Amino acid sequence: MNYNWVLYDATCPFCISGINIFKESLDKNGCKIQPLQNKNILKILNVDNDDFPEMKVIGIDRKLYGGARAIVYLSRKIWWAKPIWALSHLPLTLNILDYIYKLIADTWHCHGMCEIQ
Repeated sequence: MNYNWVLYDATCPFCISGINIFKESLDKNGCKIQPLQNKNILKILNVDNDDFPEMKVIGIDRKLYGGARAIVYLSRKIWWAKPIWALSHLPLTLNILDYIYKLIADTWHCHGMCEIQ
């Protein structure tokens, strides 16, 4: 595997917007983008439901990263995002990034649209 897999929730408008914004940078830096709902991805992750509270990245190193750690992992690959990667090594920074990620995910996940019946 010579690229990173960036996995996002394809039912979440906020996630889709983020992928659309960063798609070009991710493509240029060896990333393949797939929705978490892809059947093959579900098999790889050994998941049988469709509740995905955070984005995932399968790195070139074949490790699975989620949420803020996925963003930090990707930030090392993209020149203009390297300050995020560098800051993540300071004490408590990763905890703060986790908190911010969860706050955004809880606030913006689907903007309430995913549950419209």
